Amino acid sequence: MSGYKSLLQRELDDDSSSDDDDYFIIAAARIVQMYSGQTRRPGGSVPGHLVIYRDREGGYERMFQDYLADNPTYGPHLFRRR
Repeated sequence: MSGYKSLLQRELDDDSSSDDDDYFIIAAARIVQMYSGQTRRPGGSVPGHLVIYRDREGGYERMFQDYLADNPTYGPHLFRRR
C-alpha cells in the first residue's frame, strides 16, 4: 500500500498537474484502496446464497435417452403429443 501512497504523493506534489487530474488520481487511489483487501466468497447471484448444482447436462442426456434416442426408454406408444 505504501507504493500507492508514494505514487499519489508524487502526483500531488507535481506542480504541473491540474485540479481535475488531482481529483481523478485521488478517486482512483480510493477505489484501489477499497477493493484491495476484499475477497469474494463463492456463492450465487445474491450475497449469502449458495449455488445449487442441478446437473443440467445429465438431465438433458436422460431426457434425450427417454424420449428421442434411436432406442428410447419410453417409445412412441407412451410419447404422445399434447
